[in-house]
Amino acid sequence: MLLSIFNTLEPVEAAAAVRPAVDVDRWVDAVVDGRPYASREALLAHAAQIPAFTDQEIAAALAHHPRIGEKPKGDSAEAELSRSEQAGVGVDRDAQLAQKLAEGNAAYEARFDRVFLIRAAGRSVPEILENLERRLGQDEATENAEVADQLAQIALLRLEGIVEADAAGDTRSHITTHVLDTGTGRPASGVKVTLEANTDSGWQEIGRGETDDDGRIKNLGPTEVAIGHYRCTFDTGAYYGSKGTETFFPAVVIEFTVADALAHYHVPLLISPFAYSTYRGS
Repeated sequence: MLLSIFNTLEPVEAAAAVRPAVDVDRWVDAVVDGRPYASREALLAHAAQIPAFTDQEIAAALAHHPRIGEKPKGDSAEAELSRSEQAGVGVDRDAQLAQKLAEGNAAYEARFDRVFLIRAAGRSVPEILENLERRLGQDEATENAEVADQLAQIALLRLEGIVEADAAGDTRSHITTHVLDTGTGRPASGVKVTLEANTDSGWQEIGRGETDDDGRIKNLGPTEVAIGHYRCTFDTGAYYGSKGTETFFPAVVIEFTVADALAHYHVPLLISPFAYSTYRGS
């Protein structure tokens, strides 16, 4: 659905359109009430700042969520999104890993009395199993907080897929980035980047993206940001891990100040396995 159409829908229709992202009334209402959005990036930034899900909301949302590794049933929009997310995990391709995942799911349900929830998109089965084993050792309060965060990530990814940018409104964000792998002399594609703003309540995510084939993210966050303190976190560990290359930096965090609300800010990153540099770009 195009953003321009979503902006003009009746509230009930707009709510029905985004509910497959997460079936939580408060979240759906907050997204709908925030209209109209100037861009899809503004929509996602608004959704990212909705307060964390409560334990009751998590329980309601998980009532519709399939187990990781099991094929979602039904023909609802939410079931279709779940099938799409889990298709990339590749559980069916390795019977041994599938068995370990089934055993882990059972152990988790016995421990916390709910299904194991994790953002499956972009994760492999070994990575999911590693997170599952780690989270089995957490206390209930810590695990509840992590489940809320995972549910928020899933909701944002689904919302991004539900609402498409209008061609005329697909403008460059206020803050952009470009990653160059100096070890290969080529753009670093597939690097995940998170943009955060330093607020009175601490760091809050306002955007995220993944570098394209040219190593760029043109729509990292909102089209406009206020004067203040920001940071970009680059998932360099995952980038080099996907290439089987050892790196000294599991992540690179660049903090910077936006001093001019009207100027564009470009934050490039030059990386190698054991060094990195940055500068104020244009």
